[in-house]
Amino acid sequence: MTNYSFSLLTGDTGPLVKGTRPDCLRIPIHAHKPILASGDQVLSGTKIAEAKADGHGDLHSPLAGTIREVDSFSMRIEVTGNTRTDSETPPGDSGESLSRWLHNLGINVSRFRRAQTLIINAVPPEPGISIYEPLLRDYRKTLELGLDTVERMVEPTKIFLVAAKGNRANAFANCTVMHVAPTYPNGLDQLVIKAVTGRETLPGATPENTVLLSVSDLYLIGRVMETGRPATETVMTIDGQNLLVRIGTPVGFLVAEAGGSVQPGDRVVLGGLMRGIPALNLEQGVGRDSTGLHVVRKGEGLESTDNFCLGCGECERHCPARIMPGMISRCAEFKHFARAETFHVHSCIECGICGYWCKAQRPLLQYIRLAKFEIALLRTATSPAKEPEKEKDSDKCPEKTDD
Repeated sequence: MTNYSFSLLTGDTGPLVKGTRPDCLRIPIHAHKPILASGDQVLSGTKIAEAKADGHGDLHSPLAGTIREVDSFSMRIEVTGNTRTDSETPPGDSGESLSRWLHNLGINVSRFRRAQTLIINAVPPEPGISIYEPLLRDYRKTLELGLDTVERMVEPTKIFLVAAKGNRANAFANCTVMHVAPTYPNGLDQLVIKAVTGRETLPGATPENTVLLSVSDLYLIGRVMETGRPATETVMTIDGQNLLVRIGTPVGFLVAEAGGSVQPGDRVVLGGLMRGIPALNLEQGVGRDSTGLHVVRKGEGLESTDNFCLGCGECERHCPARIMPGMISRCAEFKHFARAETFHVHSCIECGICGYWCKAQRPLLQYIRLAKFEIALLRTATSPAKEPEKEKDSDKCPEKTDD
């Protein structure tokens, strides 16, 4: 990883290619509640799960088939064809009914609220991810329809299109183009919001009077409005090619389609190489937030260790959030999760730069994510119900005795 490039320049990319139809889908449902069971038949577009969190969008089957397995994390569908459900007509108004309609068809509408500023993030999220380039170039009308739909719900007074300087970005109507340096992590949402508004926002917090969406978000919204059909695909960069991939497509199938292979000891990473999550196995399906896929060969990349922190301060010097990743990692390592909050663990934007510069090769980003997860568990935990106290002998009424 010593030769890793932090450049966000994409250059000229090819067209957006439709991914090959797999024989089996394994759709991630950890954030959804399944409404169908093993053995049920589904069509392309059949709703299979409802979102647990308000506004996050329901899940639909990308292809027709039979549900073969349902567990807490995924739903496996054996694909039998392309038979589809009927398309729906979007509501004519721009109020709650439109938001509810988009939510039912798989769009995350939790960010849609009235705000003065609307930001369209066209900066690549990580080096090697170029999904925005073909969308801006070849799917202009779809993006404009998506933007028009968002405007109807947000009603902004100012619209910004933020792009990496050197990448192609043509403004939409009534939209101001703003450029940032083409260097990672300038494409992450918190840094894009700061570049436009000058204000810092904690990850997961709602920015003041601001709504941010990516170019991919606009594309999916526009596709739903065009076709009246659910959002069942995601745009991914795989081996330098941008693909429109069905949700639930196994990562092993995608690697094989790209002409690659996975050997013992290799890691298949969903997302970019800085923030991505390794797949558990080759049968794991891609989610609707997946932006890329990389195969990291054994011996390549960062080899994490359990070495102790050297206290060199390299992670702090390079941290864009200006926190102390080394101290937070030590809190997580020794299970002092509450203490990690005193070092502002929730200010971390999870860019992964700290782990790149760590001289001891400690898995700093993974420690930070662990701390956040454990703190969330502690906050949602409920204390066990107290058993009623036994009546003390002194509290009992004295027995009546005959004189």
